[in-house]
Amino acid sequence: MARLHVLDLDPQTTRLWAIGRHGGMIGLVALLATLVLAPDPALRTLWNIAVPLLPATFFLTPALWRGVCPLSTLNALGNRVGRPRDMTDREAAVIGALGLVLFHVIVPARHLGLNTDGPLLAGALLAIGALALAMGAVYSSRSAFCNALCPVLPVERLYGQAPVLGLERGRCGACTVCTPRGCIDLADRKAMRQLLGAPRHGRTWLSTPFGIFAAALPGFIIAYYATPDLGFGSAVRVYATTLGASLASYALVSALVIGTAARPMRAIAWCAALSGALYYWYTAVVITRNLALPPMTVPVIRTVALLGIAAWTWRTLRQDATPA
Repeated sequence: MARLHVLDLDPQTTRLWAIGRHGGMIGLVALLATLVLAPDPALRTLWNIAVPLLPATFFLTPALWRGVCPLSTLNALGNRVGRPRDMTDREAAVIGALGLVLFHVIVPARHLGLNTDGPLLAGALLAIGALALAMGAVYSSRSAFCNALCPVLPVERLYGQAPVLGLERGRCGACTVCTPRGCIDLADRKAMRQLLGAPRHGRTWLSTPFGIFAAALPGFIIAYYATPDLGFGSAVRVYATTLGASLASYALVSALVIGTAARPMRAIAWCAALSGALYYWYTAVVITRNLALPPMTVPVIRTVALLGIAAWTWRTLRQDATPA
């Protein structure tokens, strides 16, 4: 029988989160419709405004997006239409690893058509939404999709390991501890330590699925932005490029960690900072070009992002000095 922890949430805050969740679902429906009926403005808005803003919110607090995400709402709806059960530890580990794979499949697929084909992207979003709904029907609460399979979750965990803002959770007013360990919503900044477990005390964190993801992400980002939109016929080239750069990044980060004897949580924080800095360094150019903004927009975005990430890194490294 599930363990129930009733959380004392402020009623006004609960109402605001409910409004946010409804807004998220309305936004998803509107996005799907415009991707089919008016794909060009929909694609520009999504890829050049909405998506670039998301990582910044993760650095502030992943609770913001997790509280309004429409896929999470569909996951919760699945709980009502199915007969969900708790995940086992093994299922959580396997599904979590599949989520990391899904990230590395979906993001490069942007170059194969998702960046330029509105109806194709709408179909992909519908498929992911159906998956969230189905996972909610099989597994209790948000355990399987939101806390394991979601392709955005690895980035939420990496950038959200030391949230700047303290927000009341937007969901799960009654926590059933559906996720064996590492729930961002429940454990906050301790979630990363719980997820890694014992390997966080030594170099073996580099051999965990999330450790591999964190160390490989800087190279993955470089490869993604170095690759143009090529279409589905160039799938081998696109995936080979991102895989090769990810492996090189993992090897370099591993060598630096071993050579400097860097503390695991500090090394992961540096991986997050480097990945975030690289993301906004490249994204600044893409946003400016695709939205036809003045050239000075590029250094402005880069400066703001780098200063923000530097402040986040300083704060995170100071927190690491305090035992958790």
